[in-house]
Amino acid sequence: MDKPNTGGGLFGWVKTLFVGSSAPSPSSTFRFETNLDADDASMSSQLQAAQQYRNIILSAASRFNFPPSVICGIGSRESHWGLALKPQGPAGTGDFGKRGPRAARTTALPPDGGGFGRGLLQIDYDWHEFARTGNWRSPQDNILYGCQVLSQGRQFLQQRINLAPADLLQAAVAAYNCGATATLGALQAGLDVDAKTTGADYSSDVLNRAGWFQQNGWA
Repeated sequence: MDKPNTGGGLFGWVKTLFVGSSAPSPSSTFRFETNLDADDASMSSQLQAAQQYRNIILSAASRFNFPPSVICGIGSRESHWGLALKPQGPAGTGDFGKRGPRAARTTALPPDGGGFGRGLLQIDYDWHEFARTGNWRSPQDNILYGCQVLSQGRQFLQQRINLAPADLLQAAVAAYNCGATATLGALQAGLDVDAKTTGADYSSDVLNRAGWFQQNGWA
């Protein structure tokens, strides 16, 4: 996750059969392609880790109207479902790249010694009060907060640009990383939806991972 609201074949990873309203919902039928091997060792480990939070993920997916596999894909990209954090698990942090001072933070890293990304969905320390003072170590609170951010990005985009359901979903995923304003700007400029995201591949990679999770028991 990066800061919120900053700055071809856009949606090639998504094959969609959509039934329902303009907002995606878990009851809609989304199918995501994946080029990941079925027996990918890293993904298999992440699948096992994500299963610990299955009920929380399903509840958040229902509450915010997202396919559970997409939440799985975000957790996979952000933290490998805790396996890539220091220490491993929901109380770990990531993103140890040094930054310039911001607001009350005068050090290159957060003053508590952790990274900027907090918990399973890597809520950003600089841009979210929740990551500084909230219960981000709680898997439930972290996942719900991340899904709320994802939902807010989708709503922002839906109010400002006309996108098909699959395209809106992918744009919301991109916005989770680079911010809804940056994603909107990319789309309005005719750029790839991932033009402003980390690695210029964030939403494509998340949906690629979502496809793998779909093949392994997640809707």
